[in-house]
Amino acid sequence: MKKISVLSIITAFLTPKVSLVLLLFLTLISPISAQEKNPKKVDIVRTAVNDDQVTLRVKVTGEGDRPVMGLSYRDFALQVEGNKVEFDRKNWKSPEESEPPPAWIIVLMDMSGSMLTPDSSGKTKLEGAMEATTQFLSILAQRGGNTQVSIVPFGEGNEKCEGFKVTKQELDNFLSPNDVKLTNFLTFLASKKPCASTNLYQPLEEAIKFLGNREDTRFYLTEEQQKEGKLEPRLSIILVSDGYHNFPNEAEDFAKLLERLEDYNNVIVHTLGYGLTPQQLAKKYKLPKPATRQDVNKGKVPEEEFVDEKRLAEIAQKTGGIAEFSGDAEDIAENLQLFLNALLGEYEITYTDPNPDRGATHKVIVKALDVKSEEKLYIIPIFGRTLALNTRLLIFFSTLISLGLFGVLPFYFWGKFLKQKTFDSE
Repeated sequence: MKKISVLSIITAFLTPKVSLVLLLFLTLISPISAQEKNPKKVDIVRTAVNDDQVTLRVKVTGEGDRPVMGLSYRDFALQVEGNKVEFDRKNWKSPEESEPPPAWIIVLMDMSGSMLTPDSSGKTKLEGAMEATTQFLSILAQRGGNTQVSIVPFGEGNEKCEGFKVTKQELDNFLSPNDVKLTNFLTFLASKKPCASTNLYQPLEEAIKFLGNREDTRFYLTEEQQKEGKLEPRLSIILVSDGYHNFPNEAEDFAKLLERLEDYNNVIVHTLGYGLTPQQLAKKYKLPKPATRQDVNKGKVPEEEFVDEKRLAEIAQKTGGIAEFSGDAEDIAENLQLFLNALLGEYEITYTDPNPDRGATHKVIVKALDVKSEEKLYIIPIFGRTLALNTRLLIFFSTLISLGLFGVLPFYFWGKFLKQKTFDSE
């Protein structure tokens, strides 16, 4: 009984302190949790002005430049010249409702020999990749818009193995997502028995140079097209690989690739590693730390299982893209959907400018939840807004009356006066 009494006293004494510690912990962690759910960045990617009607295309991103989807119109607020501007639900569109901007997407598909190894679901990586890409094309077709896709396999061949070389001709095979030729090509790739090694950087470099050609009017608008208000095409590369750049001069090749990424910084590269993460490999092969290239060289990790997560992440980060890892086809399909949302996921807001002065420059800010965008400038056309029909008729008849009173009548009486004067002089 004495022990129970002492324990009760200690418990009663500690309970307020434990509660206080828990309360402080929850207080500290709550803002972090809320912050993770909130957007990190809001960008006005485009403004279009038609008379006094202004349409904004807005991209909302969170941690790691991942798109923030599922927001409602109530989560947005507008400020024009520092003043709040209201807009209706009918003038707001989610990324699923808005028309996607034109896009050119190259999917670089690793066709090295390791793609025949099983993934975490038991099917081969080759089968999983083709299934996920087929699903990706189906989603793209449902979204509509002018989106063109080119599926490009890559792999370094040798005397005993036929590879997949990436050239301009292979890259320039764009088709609509609902074109049966794309699905037939995926079926053809799924039937292959890849045996090539992974040359990761050269195919990506070729694809970047191809999309970065500013002389190609498919990818870059002319001055006339810009004046017409056409949307700038989105240019993106999705790199799917289950390996690493297994060439002796890897560091030099990677440095050259980074330079190329800087030269063509308008092309976004999303990377998708297919296989076990370095942490999972360490657990599987009882390594003290995440698996590295050195572990492959020392024979601690099989070459066909190592995916260079670090390099893939560096490539995506350099271009403002997203780096993801997938263990099976289902994960790949979800990540391809994530890449799609990052590329085409834009909210659309249309509002009436409160002071549409002709030729005036206005500043607009979009706020999504608690995050504000930078100011975006737009100019009201020099012709101003289109007047209502009643107003235009009133102006027309007022002009006629004014011309009659101050133009025709004075001229009539002046002519009559001259005739009378001529008659009197005779």
